[in-house]
Amino acid sequence: MKALRDIWQYRRLLHDLVVQDFRSRYAGSVVGVFWNVLQPAAQVLIFAVILAKIMGSRLPDSLQMAQIDDPYALSIYICAGLLPWIVLSETIARTSTSFIAHSNLIKKVAFPHVLLVMYQVISGAITLLLMLALFIIVMVATGHMLGWSIVWVPLLVLVQALFTYGVGLFLATITAHFRDMPQIVGIFLQVWFWVTPIVYPRDLMNTIMPWGLGPVLLRINPLYHLTNMYQNVLFKQVVQFDFMPNTLVPASDQFLLKLLVFSGITVLVVLGSNVFYEKLRGELPDQL
Repeated sequence: MKALRDIWQYRRLLHDLVVQDFRSRYAGSVVGVFWNVLQPAAQVLIFAVILAKIMGSRLPDSLQMAQIDDPYALSIYICAGLLPWIVLSETIARTSTSFIAHSNLIKKVAFPHVLLVMYQVISGAITLLLMLALFIIVMVATGHMLGWSIVWVPLLVLVQALFTYGVGLFLATITAHFRDMPQIVGIFLQVWFWVTPIVYPRDLMNTIMPWGLGPVLLRINPLYHLTNMYQNVLFKQVVQFDFMPNTLVPASDQFLLKLLVFSGITVLVVLGSNVFYEKLRGELPDQL
Protein backbone atom coordinates (compact mmCIF):
# COMPACT_ATOMS: atom_id res chain seq x y z
CA MET A 1 0.00 0.00 0.00
CA LYS A 2 1.29 3.43 -0.99
CA ALA A 3 0.41 5.00 2.37
CA LEU A 4 2.55 2.46 4.23
CA ARG A 5 5.50 3.07 1.90
CA ASP A 6 5.16 6.82 2.39
CA ILE A 7 5.02 6.48 6.16
CA TRP A 8 8.15 4.31 6.18
CA GLN A 9 10.02 6.55 3.75
CA TYR A 10 9.23 9.65 5.81
CA ARG A 11 9.58 7.96 9.20
CA ARG A 12 12.13 10.54 10.37
CA LEU A 13 9.71 13.36 9.58
CA LEU A 14 6.98 11.43 11.35
CA HIS A 15 9.16 11.12 14.45
CA ASP A 16 9.89 14.85 14.41
CA LEU A 17 6.18 15.66 14.08
CA VAL A 18 5.33 13.49 17.10
CA VAL A 19 8.06 15.11 19.21
CA GLN A 20 7.00 18.58 18.10
CA ASP A 21 3.37 17.77 18.93
CA PHE A 22 4.22 16.95 22.54
CA ARG A 23 6.39 20.03 22.86
CA SER A 24 3.98 22.52 21.26
CA ARG A 25 0.90 21.35 23.15
CA TYR A 26 2.50 22.02 26.52
CA ALA A 27 5.10 24.69 25.75
CA GLY A 28 5.64 26.89 28.80
CA SER A 29 3.64 24.58 31.05
CA VAL A 30 5.09 23.72 34.45
CA VAL A 31 3.74 20.17 34.43
CA GLY A 32 4.44 19.75 30.72
CA VAL A 33 3.63 16.48 28.99
CA PHE A 34 2.07 15.06 32.16
CA TRP A 35 -1.05 17.08 31.34
CA ASN A 36 -1.64 14.27 28.84
CA VAL A 37 -2.25 12.02 31.82
CA LEU A 38 -3.61 14.44 34.44
CA GLN A 39 -6.54 15.71 32.38
CA PRO A 40 -7.96 12.24 31.55
CA ALA A 41 -7.23 11.13 35.13
CA ALA A 42 -9.39 13.99 36.44
CA GLN A 43 -12.20 12.98 34.10
CA VAL A 44 -11.97 9.35 35.18
CA LEU A 45 -11.99 10.37 38.84
CA ILE A 46 -15.14 12.43 38.34
CA PHE A 47 -16.95 9.57 36.61
CA ALA A 48 -15.80 7.05 39.20
CA VAL A 49 -16.83 9.20 42.18
CA ILE A 50 -20.19 10.23 40.75
CA LEU A 51 -21.13 6.74 39.65
CA ALA A 52 -19.90 5.27 42.90
CA LYS A 53 -22.36 7.57 44.69
CA ILE A 54 -25.19 6.64 42.34
CA MET A 55 -24.51 2.92 41.98
CA GLY A 56 -22.64 2.31 45.23
CA SER A 57 -19.01 1.30 45.55
CA ARG A 58 -19.81 -2.28 44.59
CA LEU A 59 -20.36 -3.42 41.06
CA PRO A 60 -23.92 -3.80 39.79
CA ASP A 61 -25.34 -7.31 40.13
CA SER A 62 -24.93 -7.96 36.41
CA LEU A 63 -21.18 -7.38 36.72
CA GLN A 64 -20.59 -9.21 39.98
CA MET A 65 -18.39 -12.25 39.47
CA ALA A 66 -18.16 -13.06 43.15
CA GLN A 67 -19.64 -11.81 46.39
CA ILE A 68 -16.62 -9.71 47.25
CA ASP A 69 -16.73 -6.39 49.00
CA ASP A 70 -14.14 -4.54 46.95
CA PRO A 71 -14.42 -0.74 47.24
CA TYR A 72 -12.22 -0.27 44.16
CA ALA A 73 -14.04 -2.66 41.83
CA LEU A 74 -16.34 -0.09 40.23
CA SER A 75 -13.56 2.45 39.69
CA ILE A 76 -11.31 -0.18 38.09
CA TYR A 77 -14.11 -1.38 35.84
CA ILE A 78 -14.87 2.18 34.68
CA CYS A 79 -11.22 3.16 34.17
CA ALA A 80 -10.40 0.03 32.17
CA GLY A 81 -12.85 1.08 29.47
CA LEU A 82 -12.88 4.84 29.90
CA LEU A 83 -9.16 5.49 29.45
CA PRO A 84 -9.03 4.02 25.91
CA TRP A 85 -12.23 5.86 25.01
CA ILE A 86 -10.89 9.24 26.17
CA VAL A 87 -7.78 8.89 24.00
CA LEU A 88 -9.70 7.57 21.01
CA SER A 89 -12.33 10.32 21.05
CA GLU A 90 -9.76 13.07 21.55
CA THR A 91 -7.59 11.72 18.73
CA ILE A 92 -10.52 11.43 16.33
CA ALA A 93 -11.52 15.01 17.09
CA ARG A 94 -7.95 16.23 16.46
CA THR A 95 -7.31 14.21 13.31
CA SER A 96 -10.61 15.27 11.72
CA THR A 97 -9.15 18.78 11.29
CA SER A 98 -5.59 17.68 10.39
CA PHE A 99 -5.65 18.92 6.80
CA ILE A 100 -7.34 22.23 7.58
CA ALA A 101 -5.04 22.96 10.51
CA HIS A 102 -1.98 22.38 8.29
CA SER A 103 -3.35 23.92 5.09
CA ASN A 104 -0.35 26.22 4.60
CA LEU A 105 2.04 23.29 4.89
CA ILE A 106 0.04 21.22 2.41
CA LYS A 107 0.01 24.04 -0.15
CA LYS A 108 3.72 24.82 0.09
CA VAL A 109 5.49 21.50 0.75
CA ALA A 110 5.28 18.21 -1.13
CA PHE A 111 5.04 15.35 1.34
CA PRO A 112 2.58 12.52 2.18
CA HIS A 113 -0.43 14.22 3.79
CA VAL A 114 -1.30 11.06 5.71
CA LEU A 115 1.59 11.88 8.05
CA LEU A 116 -0.51 14.74 9.44
CA VAL A 117 -3.04 12.19 10.65
CA MET A 118 -0.56 9.50 11.63
CA TYR A 119 1.58 11.64 13.92
CA GLN A 120 -1.45 12.60 16.00
CA VAL A 121 -2.49 8.95 16.19
CA ILE A 122 0.98 7.96 17.41
CA SER A 123 0.93 10.80 19.93
CA GLY A 124 -2.41 9.52 21.24
CA ALA A 125 -1.14 5.93 21.45
CA ILE A 126 1.88 7.02 23.51
CA THR A 127 -0.44 8.97 25.81
CA LEU A 128 -2.66 5.91 26.25
CA LEU A 129 0.31 3.69 27.11
CA LEU A 130 1.41 6.20 29.76
CA MET A 131 -2.10 6.35 31.21
CA LEU A 132 -2.47 2.56 31.29
CA ALA A 133 0.95 2.17 32.93
CA LEU A 134 -0.09 4.52 35.74
CA PHE A 135 -3.46 2.79 35.97
CA ILE A 136 -1.77 -0.59 36.38
CA ILE A 137 0.44 0.83 39.11
CA VAL A 138 -2.67 2.07 40.93
CA MET A 139 -4.31 -1.35 40.52
CA VAL A 140 -1.33 -3.12 42.05
CA ALA A 141 -1.13 -0.54 44.85
CA THR A 142 -4.76 -1.29 45.76
CA GLY A 143 -4.14 -5.04 45.90
CA HIS A 144 -5.27 -6.05 42.42
CA MET A 145 -2.63 -8.33 40.94
CA LEU A 146 -2.75 -8.80 37.17
CA GLY A 147 -2.99 -12.02 35.21
CA TRP A 148 -1.04 -13.11 32.15
CA SER A 149 -3.63 -11.47 29.93
CA ILE A 150 -1.84 -8.14 30.53
CA VAL A 151 0.42 -9.04 27.59
CA TRP A 152 -2.48 -8.26 25.24
CA VAL A 153 -2.56 -4.57 26.20
CA PRO A 154 0.10 -3.39 23.68
CA LEU A 155 -1.71 -5.22 20.87
CA LEU A 156 -5.02 -3.62 21.85
CA VAL A 157 -3.36 -0.19 21.81
CA LEU A 158 -1.90 -0.92 18.35
CA VAL A 159 -5.23 -2.07 16.90
CA GLN A 160 -6.97 0.94 18.45
CA ALA A 161 -4.35 3.25 16.90
CA LEU A 162 -4.89 1.74 13.43
CA PHE A 163 -8.67 2.04 13.79
CA THR A 164 -8.29 5.66 14.87
CA TYR A 165 -5.99 6.35 11.93
CA GLY A 166 -8.56 5.01 9.48
CA VAL A 167 -11.42 7.01 10.96
CA GLY A 168 -9.24 10.13 11.29
CA LEU A 169 -8.01 10.01 7.69
CA PHE A 170 -11.55 9.58 6.40
CA LEU A 171 -12.86 12.49 8.47
CA ALA A 172 -9.88 14.73 7.64
CA THR A 173 -10.52 14.19 3.93
CA ILE A 174 -14.22 14.99 4.28
CA THR A 175 -13.53 18.05 6.43
CA ALA A 176 -11.33 19.53 3.70
CA HIS A 177 -14.43 19.59 1.49
CA PHE A 178 -17.14 20.10 4.11
CA ARG A 179 -16.14 22.50 6.89
CA ASP A 180 -19.08 21.71 9.18
CA MET A 181 -17.72 18.21 9.76
CA PRO A 182 -15.82 18.92 13.03
CA GLN A 183 -19.05 20.09 14.71
CA ILE A 184 -20.86 16.99 13.48
CA VAL A 185 -18.01 14.80 14.73
CA GLY A 186 -18.20 16.41 18.17
CA ILE A 187 -21.92 15.65 18.47
CA PHE A 188 -21.47 12.13 17.12
CA LEU A 189 -18.72 11.36 19.64
CA GLN A 190 -20.96 12.42 22.51
CA VAL A 191 -23.76 10.16 21.28
CA TRP A 192 -21.31 7.32 20.63
CA PHE A 193 -20.00 7.54 24.18
CA TRP A 194 -23.42 7.21 25.79
CA VAL A 195 -24.54 4.31 23.59
CA THR A 196 -21.35 2.46 24.54
CA PRO A 197 -21.71 0.82 27.98
CA ILE A 198 -18.46 1.96 29.56
CA VAL A 199 -19.62 3.81 32.67
CA TYR A 200 -22.81 1.79 33.09
CA PRO A 201 -23.60 -1.96 32.85
CA ARG A 202 -24.46 -3.23 29.40
CA ASP A 203 -27.76 -4.68 30.67
CA LEU A 204 -29.09 -1.12 30.87
CA MET A 205 -29.00 -0.96 27.08
CA ASN A 206 -32.02 -3.27 27.04
CA THR A 207 -33.88 -0.83 29.30
CA ILE A 208 -33.01 2.55 27.81
CA MET A 209 -33.13 1.61 24.13
CA PRO A 210 -36.61 1.32 22.56
CA TRP A 211 -37.86 -1.42 20.25
CA GLY A 212 -35.29 -3.92 21.50
CA LEU A 213 -32.39 -2.07 19.87
CA GLY A 214 -30.04 -2.54 22.82
CA PRO A 215 -28.54 -5.93 21.86
CA VAL A 216 -28.36 -4.87 18.21
CA LEU A 217 -26.42 -1.70 19.02
CA LEU A 218 -24.01 -3.67 21.19
CA ARG A 219 -23.22 -6.12 18.39
CA ILE A 220 -22.61 -3.48 15.72
CA ASN A 221 -20.76 -1.01 17.97
CA PRO A 222 -17.00 -1.56 17.46
CA LEU A 223 -16.18 0.71 20.40
CA TYR A 224 -18.14 -1.53 22.76
CA HIS A 225 -16.06 -4.52 21.68
CA LEU A 226 -12.82 -2.54 22.01
CA THR A 227 -13.51 -1.17 25.49
CA ASN A 228 -14.90 -4.53 26.60
CA MET A 229 -11.63 -6.19 25.60
CA TYR A 230 -9.70 -3.74 27.76
CA GLN A 231 -12.08 -4.50 30.64
CA ASN A 232 -11.67 -8.24 30.12
CA VAL A 233 -7.89 -8.00 30.15
CA LEU A 234 -7.50 -5.52 33.01
CA PHE A 235 -10.57 -5.80 35.22
CA LYS A 236 -11.61 -9.44 35.07
CA GLN A 237 -8.10 -10.77 35.53
CA VAL A 238 -7.54 -9.44 39.05
CA VAL A 239 -6.85 -11.79 41.95
CA GLN A 240 -10.23 -11.19 43.56
CA PHE A 241 -11.94 -12.80 40.57
CA ASP A 242 -9.46 -15.61 40.00
CA PHE A 243 -12.16 -18.27 39.81
CA MET A 244 -12.25 -17.15 36.17
CA PRO A 245 -9.33 -18.41 34.06
CA ASN A 246 -6.50 -16.12 35.12
CA THR A 247 -4.61 -17.16 32.02
CA LEU A 248 -3.24 -15.71 28.82
CA VAL A 249 -6.65 -15.62 27.13
CA PRO A 250 -9.95 -15.05 29.00
CA ALA A 251 -11.72 -17.57 26.76
CA SER A 252 -15.05 -17.33 28.60
CA ASP A 253 -15.42 -13.79 27.29
CA GLN A 254 -14.68 -14.74 23.67
CA PHE A 255 -11.71 -12.42 23.78
CA LEU A 256 -9.96 -13.82 20.71
CA LEU A 257 -13.17 -13.72 18.69
CA LYS A 258 -13.77 -10.09 19.61
CA LEU A 259 -10.16 -9.22 18.81
CA LEU A 260 -10.43 -10.94 15.43
CA VAL A 261 -13.68 -9.16 14.57
CA PHE A 262 -12.41 -5.74 15.65
CA SER A 263 -9.14 -6.29 13.76
CA GLY A 264 -11.13 -7.17 10.65
CA ILE A 265 -13.20 -4.00 11.01
CA THR A 266 -9.99 -2.02 11.48
CA VAL A 267 -8.47 -3.40 8.27
CA LEU A 268 -11.62 -2.49 6.32
CA VAL A 269 -11.71 1.01 7.82
CA VAL A 270 -8.02 1.66 7.05
CA LEU A 271 -8.26 0.33 3.49
CA GLY A 272 -11.51 2.19 2.80
CA SER A 273 -10.23 5.49 4.16
CA ASN A 274 -7.02 5.24 2.12
CA VAL A 275 -8.95 4.54 -1.08
CA PHE A 276 -11.22 7.49 -0.31
CA TYR A 277 -8.24 9.74 0.40
CA GLU A 278 -6.38 8.71 -2.77
CA LYS A 279 -9.40 9.57 -4.92
CA LEU A 280 -9.66 13.08 -3.45
CA ARG A 281 -5.99 13.77 -2.77
CA GLY A 282 -5.47 15.75 -5.98
CA GLU A 283 -8.23 18.20 -5.04
CA LEU A 284 -6.92 18.74 -1.50
CA PRO A 285 -4.71 21.83 -2.05
CA ASP A 286 -7.47 23.61 -3.98
CA GLN A 287 -10.08 22.83 -1.33
CA LEU A 288 -7.87 24.23 1.42
